[in-house]
Amino acid sequence: MRFLKTVSLAVILLLSFSMAVFAQQGATLGGYGELHYNDVTYKANGQQPPGKLDFHRFILYAGYDFNDWVKFRSELEVEHTYVEEGQGEIALEQAYIDLAFKKSFGARGGIMLVPMGIVNPVHEPPTFNGVERPNVEKYIIPSTWREAGAGIYGKTESGLSYKLYLMAGLDTEGISGSSGIRGARQKAYKASTDNWAVTGRLDYRPNLNLTFGASYFFSQLSSNYTYGSAMDGAAIHMIDGHAIYNNAGFEARGLFVYSAVSNADDINTTLGSGVWAPSHQPIGDTQYGGYVELSYDLLRFKEEPTEQQLNLFGRAEVYDTQASTVNVVDNPENERYEYTFGLTYKPVSQVAVKADYQLLTTQGGFNDKHQLNIGVGYNF
Repeated sequence: MRFLKTVSLAVILLLSFSMAVFAQQGATLGGYGELHYNDVTYKANGQQPPGKLDFHRFILYAGYDFNDWVKFRSELEVEHTYVEEGQGEIALEQAYIDLAFKKSFGARGGIMLVPMGIVNPVHEPPTFNGVERPNVEKYIIPSTWREAGAGIYGKTESGLSYKLYLMAGLDTEGISGSSGIRGARQKAYKASTDNWAVTGRLDYRPNLNLTFGASYFFSQLSSNYTYGSAMDGAAIHMIDGHAIYNNAGFEARGLFVYSAVSNADDINTTLGSGVWAPSHQPIGDTQYGGYVELSYDLLRFKEEPTEQQLNLFGRAEVYDTQASTVNVVDNPENERYEYTFGLTYKPVSQVAVKADYQLLTTQGGFNDKHQLNIGVGYNF
């Protein structure tokens, strides 16, 4: 009964939201979704669960243009179809007012995506290869990463674009040695401003084939209101470099991200004394990750031109959430090397049918596994 109530509430909420938006002139509606089949075919520790079918994400975008320069944009998400016993999520991932004064300068405030990496700002399933997003952009850059705040943005005629936001910072208690800052996102849920963050991004697009840029994120981690001066000066700095090149059916994309935590020893000492669970892994003072992906559209070999695509791709990733540590054990299971090979078929540009195989390994080897993934996704 609880399950049915939860599903009903979600459906009513989404339908009401959609109908209300459509009922008004100037409104826009969009969305995306993806169904995944994941099957672990090998696991070094001997645990090999059955495969899973999961409608991972169902998202509706709703917007409203008050005039040609004052706009509202939002993104409402249902993860894993419903919420039960701490699993699944119904979340507001974006909701902000956009003041587009001119192309080179605008301002926005509300819940916004942190402008780091390749996937976090643009994460609709047809925009990337692979059923699952790159794990570097899950454990080092924790997509989908959003916070409440305000900032400015713009784009010049030369192809240079920028974003600069002031946002709520990270929740220090959520950082861990195994999953990095993923658990430290506050997601605009009664977000504490005990720690503040500043983040920015520069991208340059000299032509239609090439985009490259860099992003930066800084957050205080001292949590002075809660812990006094015990973690004074603690903070995280994260920087990434990214690039995408495509031409005549070929695409190459790459990203490298590095982060450093100052006073990590003070954080481990303070939170390790009763705040963290005994199983919690202490944080490292540096983390890094990177990946390179190459793909080619096999339908380019056809004599007759077509708008359909069949991308053969391969991706190599490396990341370590405890790249270096101070006075704590460096767990070799946190140094990971992953390889993904597969196909993405697009009958139209907004629909993707995907299949891939992953070799997921760690420096320690205990959690090595191989996984088959099949999925279908869309956006509109």
